[in-house]
Amino acid sequence: MRPEKILPWLLGGAIGAAGLIQGIHWRTSAPRPGAEDAEGKIVALENEIEMLRRENESLRSLAQGGGELHVDPATIDFVEQTLGMNFRSNPQVHKIAGEELRDRVIASIEARYGPHGLDSRQQAWAMMELLTADDRFAAQLAATKSVGARSWFDEQSGEGWVTDRFDPQSVPDQAALIRALARILIHQNNPPAPGWPGDEAAIAREALQHGAAMAVENRFLARQALANGFTGAQENTDARELMANLPAFVRGVATFPSALGLPRAERLMDQEEILSALHKPPVISADFFPEHEGLVASPPELPATPGNMLLEESAGMLGLRLWLEPLGEEFPKLADGWLGDRYRLHATSDTDVHLLWDIRFDSEKSADEFVKAALSMVSALTGSEKDPAVGEILPTPEERFAGIVRVRPDVVRFINASSRDHAALLAK
Repeated sequence: MRPEKILPWLLGGAIGAAGLIQGIHWRTSAPRPGAEDAEGKIVALENEIEMLRRENESLRSLAQGGGELHVDPATIDFVEQTLGMNFRSNPQVHKIAGEELRDRVIASIEARYGPHGLDSRQQAWAMMELLTADDRFAAQLAATKSVGARSWFDEQSGEGWVTDRFDPQSVPDQAALIRALARILIHQNNPPAPGWPGDEAAIAREALQHGAAMAVENRFLARQALANGFTGAQENTDARELMANLPAFVRGVATFPSALGLPRAERLMDQEEILSALHKPPVISADFFPEHEGLVASPPELPATPGNMLLEESAGMLGLRLWLEPLGEEFPKLADGWLGDRYRLHATSDTDVHLLWDIRFDSEKSADEFVKAALSMVSALTGSEKDPAVGEILPTPEERFAGIVRVRPDVVRFINASSRDHAALLAK
């Protein structure tokens, strides 16, 4: 049966059920001698009708394939006034079944990198020990954006989404909608340039835009607190437990916009500099760490490598900090000396895939301190009982070969190759 014919049946059934339940409820709750608190029964009935109304809206949304959410003009005005920009077209906000949101987020994450782009990154990140072989970056990052989420912004389409449980009377839901609208407004006024800007530039842009949207949301919540005493939404315990079980890399990428993007955006909004910053956002993650704001990166130039290049990218200061995090709380600070990095994934056959990662530091001393930690990482990767020497190549349990090389006084190279001979070539 076609959707337009299913919809009347679904709506009719829902409305009929609401009427039946309402009639029964009125009959059973009619005042009797000795009846308690009739007003309380009326409130309970109204709550039950509201529940049926929301279920009816959910049926309508599902039957229509989601449907559009009507956005109150006053809400649009608030977002525009807070950011100092105007929508160039009516913001599109769709409804979606909660269980379908994660799949849509995964598809968006995969699409942003283009065909096979995420596959190559997944492989490179596993060789760099940012992920394990069992981790799935898109699915895990999507979970951080969808578990318990009230709204989501799709940067591929520039549109917003809310789940079919969205309650327009709920302050937390209103705040989540405002965050999505802020992202739409920023996207319309600062659309991404064609093509992929690079992982670092994309992370930095996302951090500032999401941080600015969260800042708008916080201003709405502050206004609600003054108006009616609302003090905040209940903590999303499911999301908190999820974060605790994610690899450091995924968790760090997921929380970077709120941890460092939000404070930067709040400050820029207070200084009335947010519009220029959104128009020309930072291009490296290091710029969001307060002590490195304004840093100009100087990435090393990678040497020529045989075979086919599958991917060349930068992990940035953020990636380096997350790489060091498993060693202990004090180790990520070694990334403060980061001045630039490049890694390359290349193949010499269908089965022989190799990686080298060069990292430049701001001084020889910073490189010295990093090398000690990097050798410990190689020891853990290879299962060695002691740390290798600089330049020493060790086999891994997966029959690969890894090591740390000092390319120049300020440049350190990490190697993960499928053969000892190729590892020795990359170590030169």
